[in-house]
Amino acid sequence: MEKKNYVVAVDLGSTAVVVGVAAKAEDGTMEIRALVSKPVKGVSAGRIENIEDVSKALGTAFEEAGQQAGIRITSAYAGISGDFVRCARHTDYVYVTDPKNGVSKQDLAALFDRMRNLQAPDGEVIMERIPQNYMLDKGKEVENPIGSFGSKLSSTFNFVLCERTPIQRLEMALKRVGVELIETVPNVLATAESVLTEDEKEEGVAVVDVGGGVTDVVVYYRGVVRYVASIPIGANAINNDIRTMGVPERFVERLKLEYGSALAERVPDGKMIRVKGRSTKDTRDIMMHNLVTAIEARTMDIIDLINEELKISGYGQKLSFGLVLTGGLANLKDVDELFRRCTKLEVRVGHPDVNLTEESCAVADDPSFATVVGLLTRGTTQSQVVLPPSARPTPAPAPTPAPASQPRPAEPVTPREETPKVEPTPVQPAKSKVEETERPIEPIQKPYVPPVVPASELKNEEPEEEEIDDDDIYEEKPKQKGGFWNTLASWAKKFEDPGDDEI
Repeated sequence: MEKKNYVVAVDLGSTAVVVGVAAKAEDGTMEIRALVSKPVKGVSAGRIENIEDVSKALGTAFEEAGQQAGIRITSAYAGISGDFVRCARHTDYVYVTDPKNGVSKQDLAALFDRMRNLQAPDGEVIMERIPQNYMLDKGKEVENPIGSFGSKLSSTFNFVLCERTPIQRLEMALKRVGVELIETVPNVLATAESVLTEDEKEEGVAVVDVGGGVTDVVVYYRGVVRYVASIPIGANAINNDIRTMGVPERFVERLKLEYGSALAERVPDGKMIRVKGRSTKDTRDIMMHNLVTAIEARTMDIIDLINEELKISGYGQKLSFGLVLTGGLANLKDVDELFRRCTKLEVRVGHPDVNLTEESCAVADDPSFATVVGLLTRGTTQSQVVLPPSARPTPAPAPTPAPASQPRPAEPVTPREETPKVEPTPVQPAKSKVEETERPIEPIQKPYVPPVVPASELKNEEPEEEEIDDDDIYEEKPKQKGGFWNTLASWAKKFEDPGDDEI
């Protein structure tokens, strides 16, 4: 087989693990060679709770993906998400070396060096450092500081932090199946790269990725990541509500996607669904309107928490392009319309199609694949190599650092061996740890959502009779009148606005 450079990515979620293999095409686009999704147990809200169950699912997914692509997988990029991922801001400054000639590249490099020297609090790691703006002297903001005149250059950076333990557990699980972890990336940042256009990032947009156990939110404005958050609730909360209706777990997801909707008003009151129970003779009738009411109520709970995060970000009113919805819940009927009504923003369902070949777009045409495609995009950009089985694996070359002569506002400048001394006033020494700066980073508290409690059984009108050719789940006229559920109790005590975290 011809030797070819590949990149491998893994998205470990609370309900499924997705492994993708891709390679760069000649025209610079990305070609997906394998895409495998397998159910997984042992993960709760993004945290690995049982490494044996996780390793088993990872091994199966990697083996099948390797067979599809014809390679032996030895290394991979991995995404991570959960309430242990958060963001915090820190502002710092340097004095311009030669104010008469304006800000130089060395001055900007010195500012980035100060930010790189900051350390995370104990038990956390810094995953990303993202400059938000550049200021000169008395609050004058500039887009490109190089060549601008002023005596003091300052900037506010957005730090994306993650607890160390979840990353260590993920690395351990990969090692058990013989795969080396190249880099751990926040899921929400990877997802955005596969579904957003440059215009959306510039004008203001939020990506909402609703997975099984976690909902990720990232806000872009003026081409820069402004806010990142993870909410420890996802589509599993909806599935748990459906299970309380007596639906076996193996039928819940199928029932939700085939017969469910996010808007109860669009479902007739009289339709019934019959679901097989614990045995072949045991069946259970569910009124479709009650099913959809449960789905709508829990989805609105999730949207309420998303609205709170957008409010905390400070950019909720600046999102000209609204929301881009991804994740497994994006496949639910009418979910985009419910988001549109509850957020008062434009909403579209995001399919991973950025920089993919036409054939690959068809393969990955599912919002639940957005994260793994984004991880593959990051990997192909850095040209990580995975060789075929016949070739001996060799470590990938380190990414080529950007030259200091081309600094970009959204990217750190390459560290330099020698940084010129700041004149005339010496630069204040950087703090050794993040918590020793002006304010410590304090985690944003996220409320875990209690299950919905049914109110009572109420009578319903005689249902219409419908026949659907299905052995397990089908609509049928019930033998007796009456539904099982009518309303759901409301919940969601709003948590207090913790304000902006700062370092």
